[in-house]
Amino acid sequence: MEAATRPEDLEILANLLQEELLSNLPNIAPVEVQCRFLEGNLMVLVQHPADVVLDPQSTFGFLEQAIVAQHSSVSNEVKIYLRVTGQKRPYVYHSLTLATLGEEDATTQVTSSDPQQIELTQSNEKSTLPPASTHPWDQFPPEVELQADHLPPTAPIPASATSKPTMLPLIVASVGLSIVIFSSSLYLLTRPCVIGSCTVISEAQQLLQKSSNSLENIQSGQEVLKAQQQMNSAIRMLESVPPWSKERSNARELLANYRRQAQILDEIVKAMKTASRAAAQSQNPPHPASKWIEIQKLWRKAIALLEQIPADSQLPSLAQRKLKEYNTNLATINQRLLKERQSLEHIKAATEAAKIAEARQGVAQSLEHWQLVLVTWQTAFKRLNQIPQGTTAYEEAQQLSAIYTPKMALARDRKTQEQIAANAYNQGTSLAKRAQNSQKNQQWSAAVINWRNALSYVNQVPNNTFYYAKAQSLIDSYQESLEQAQAKLEVVVRTQQAREDLNRICFGGTPVCSYSINDNVIKVKLTRSYMQTVKQTALTAQVSGDSKAQAGVINHVLRLEDAFEVVSSNAQMRLEVYTPDDALIEVHRQEN
Repeated sequence: MEAATRPEDLEILANLLQEELLSNLPNIAPVEVQCRFLEGNLMVLVQHPADVVLDPQSTFGFLEQAIVAQHSSVSNEVKIYLRVTGQKRPYVYHSLTLATLGEEDATTQVTSSDPQQIELTQSNEKSTLPPASTHPWDQFPPEVELQADHLPPTAPIPASATSKPTMLPLIVASVGLSIVIFSSSLYLLTRPCVIGSCTVISEAQQLLQKSSNSLENIQSGQEVLKAQQQMNSAIRMLESVPPWSKERSNARELLANYRRQAQILDEIVKAMKTASRAAAQSQNPPHPASKWIEIQKLWRKAIALLEQIPADSQLPSLAQRKLKEYNTNLATINQRLLKERQSLEHIKAATEAAKIAEARQGVAQSLEHWQLVLVTWQTAFKRLNQIPQGTTAYEEAQQLSAIYTPKMALARDRKTQEQIAANAYNQGTSLAKRAQNSQKNQQWSAAVINWRNALSYVNQVPNNTFYYAKAQSLIDSYQESLEQAQAKLEVVVRTQQAREDLNRICFGGTPVCSYSINDNVIKVKLTRSYMQTVKQTALTAQVSGDSKAQAGVINHVLRLEDAFEVVSSNAQMRLEVYTPDDALIEVHRQEN
């Protein structure tokens, strides 16, 4: 393996190893590979996000194959570390001793800070990581990319070697200086684009073109990362052109352009990673409003990153495509958040309405009270029914609905009973007023009907209702009024019958009498013509000695008296018969 002691060589090696991981582990999230030399050993650090789980054995295996494939002449030890991004210390490392040229095998060792001690196949040795203060990676911030290698310090010269004057140091120094000059010259001449054709620039342009082509029609985030790696590789290749190269000016111009594109692509990658986090957190809804707010912030952050992309950049189509997609997702999250917030408001309003309904239900008596109780319960259910599925409040709404349903049913039944009671009571009192008006107008038949119906309605008022006691207090008075009206009606009926009978008796032919009915007494006055006719008929029969005629007169008088008796009896009234001169000649009393 060539000693990668220059920063650009280490970056190229890190890029190769990173591409090896991405190609062999395509389903993992982006990882970062850094390389450095420390005390003669190659140190490889692999960082990954906290939510990504790497299989140490597979990861070390792929890296080991890639490192061995680059091996050519130097024999040294390689240490590979796995670390979570943001953490100071690795959680596992793998030690690899590269054999000298011609050897085929390398010994390996893996050490973990995890209690389970991850183990690879070629070594059973286990150890713990060094203390934090001595660990080779602890002296650097966890997110800082390595920019230069740290060579081991020069060994001190023993004191015995300088105690005796000799030419050896001068010889050694001259030889060493010559070697240094030769090596430096050789190094300068072997740098890219110093002698011969400069293929670095064309290769960098080809890499950038591949990167641009990939970004035109990306299908996955891995393609974006691959395009980013290609762009970064092109930049590193251009950075390797030394200042003394004749192509340095061209390389610098290309570098300025490439770095602008890389910076823009970095912003797009940041936006895509942020969007990926937002999408991951959106899975398995429903979520509380607080989580939707966090997801909303992530989408807004991703959108803000994309909105900063200049319209004149070489990546506007990718940015605009993602921006449209992210705005659509943000709108969806906004709706989710709005529904979640509205659902919580509905839950709050429903529970408050239920509390009010229960309080009113505890003291409700009249129909108006129970109507208000039922309306309050209906308000609570209206709020619960407005909570859609797919919200955290939906299940709670279903539970509250099951609790509130029997309570509202009780209120509805009680309100129905109170409605029946109120209707019966109001109808009864209304009919009673009609009966009283009929009595005032001496419409006794209507009065009886109204009193009878009024009494029927007040008797229909259900027990345990607000109007029950009031209805019971009216029953006796309504019953008494009904009986009085019935008595009056009977008198009217009898009086009317008496008038009809008297009209038939008194005015059936020759007028026999006249009558009047006052104060439950019937007064009948015989007409003067009728009296004279009877007397003349009786006198003629007597003079002529016509006994039959005399008997006829007597029978006529007796039948008239019987008729008056029947009228008195039917009318249950006293009937008095008077002469035309107002002399009382006969009295008929009604039977008890």
